[in-house]
Amino acid sequence: MLTDLVIENFALIKEMNLNFREGLNIFTGETGSGKSTVIKALDMLLGARASTDFIRHGEEKAIIGACFDIKDNQEVKDKADELGISLSEDDNLILRREINKSGNNKSRVNGQVVTLELTRKLSRSLIDIQGQHEYQSLLSSQEQLELLDEFKGAEINDLKEDLAVIAKELKAKQKKLDDLNQDQKERERRIDLLKFQLNEIEEAELEVGEYEELMSEKKRLDNAEEISKTVSEAYQRIYESDMHQSGILDDLNQLLKELRNLPVMDEQLKETLDLLEQVSYDLEEVSFQLNDYQNDIEFNEQRLAVIIERLDLINNLKRKYGDTIEEILEYHQDIKLELDELKNSKERKSQIKSEIADLKEEYFKLAEQLTKIRKNVAANIEEKVLKQLDDLSMPEVKFKIKFTETDNFSANGKDKVDFLIATNPGAELKKLAKIASGGELSRVMLALKSITADLGQLSTLVFDEIDAGIGGRVAKLVAEKLVFLTKSHQVLCITHLPQIACMADQHYLIKKEVNDNSAQTTAEALTTDKQTKELARMLAGNINTTTLGHATELIHKAAEKKDAI
Repeated sequence: MLTDLVIENFALIKEMNLNFREGLNIFTGETGSGKSTVIKALDMLLGARASTDFIRHGEEKAIIGACFDIKDNQEVKDKADELGISLSEDDNLILRREINKSGNNKSRVNGQVVTLELTRKLSRSLIDIQGQHEYQSLLSSQEQLELLDEFKGAEINDLKEDLAVIAKELKAKQKKLDDLNQDQKERERRIDLLKFQLNEIEEAELEVGEYEELMSEKKRLDNAEEISKTVSEAYQRIYESDMHQSGILDDLNQLLKELRNLPVMDEQLKETLDLLEQVSYDLEEVSFQLNDYQNDIEFNEQRLAVIIERLDLINNLKRKYGDTIEEILEYHQDIKLELDELKNSKERKSQIKSEIADLKEEYFKLAEQLTKIRKNVAANIEEKVLKQLDDLSMPEVKFKIKFTETDNFSANGKDKVDFLIATNPGAELKKLAKIASGGELSRVMLALKSITADLGQLSTLVFDEIDAGIGGRVAKLVAEKLVFLTKSHQVLCITHLPQIACMADQHYLIKKEVNDNSAQTTAEALTTDKQTKELARMLAGNINTTTLGHATELIHKAAEKKDAI
């Protein structure tokens, strides 16, 4: 549940610290005092879109923070763990959001900077805020369908996931079919282009690694004369000799001859002499290899021309089809497959149509299962909503959930639902949007919330203007319904009606004060005496002995009613 809310420099609020209790937490105050601003700040903390317009005049940033006790909310604990959020030992979850004029807004959970989307994911399992906007969203068929689906959460979600997979595959298959059905001339032009490209690549008879080998051979041929000259000189220096100068090998052999008898005199020199002999053998082998290389090397101008022509061909293909031979060959495979598809478009179209038919059959089968579950749920909801509305002084109301079939393929199946209502005897059932007044819509919302509140582990419910368009005995019934919700949830509620406010377990008076040409919204937690005065003001607009007496009586009766619920 929500235990603390701190608001700084938000709209007309300079600083506000609110502590909440279990049960019913009520906000009252004059129109324009800033009651809804408190809820707006809470909503923004939980992930609503931020605006610098809410930063208090003259300040650089607004700060909103809240503490939630989640010791009994395993759903939030699991989600926090999944999202990598560390929890405190006392099972508190602390949210904080800074809204800066610079636009550098920050959200934190337990001191850890997080994305706004992560905050939203957590808050969905923490708190539910119902205001005038949410009441209007109830008029949307899509929202009504999602609300219906909540009743069979896991079972319906599994079916919707399967339907989503099929719908995605159907879309892909249909796209392929549409491509095959494109203009015949365009298809023929594409076939001609692919044939040309395929033929051009195939005629080249490319081989992986060929380009590198050709470049190496070209480099060798380009430098054949210099290489031959250097190799020849090296051979001559090692092996050949003339009357003026002996070769390295001759010198080495002469040295060996002079040293050969030394081991007889000192055996320690034998290993050294052996090494020198091995050097002689190795050097002789080097000379043979240089001689062979020199005999083989030649500057073949014709071969060089062939290589240059081949490299030009490969570079031309690389410019068109890929940076490497591997990429060109991969492109060749891709266009070959595409060409086969285009050539065999009739057979391919027939195959895809068959695949689409199979997918649709599977889709309709799952969608039918989904519809069946939903209709069973809808009958249950209708019965429960009528009971709740009877409790809220709408005994003659008729409420039905109408199903119509759509022609689209999506994760939602084939169902479109509309909540229909008739508020007067003999009246025709019409869509909620066309028939419900503000007071009726508030009661329908409260009825739905009463039967959906226990579907998850959501601990806190917030109602802004739940009393719109109602009064008298209906207000008393709405108050009792809110008290009923507090048996399993913490409830925060803004109200203008004393019949609701008197039920408070915690009552905050929101006031707007003007000092030195500066307006400021403040909150005061009311004692019993101050609550009595506030109820007196709400009853008659002024405080006197009579209104105080009526207010005291309201509080006593409220206490008796809460004990009885």
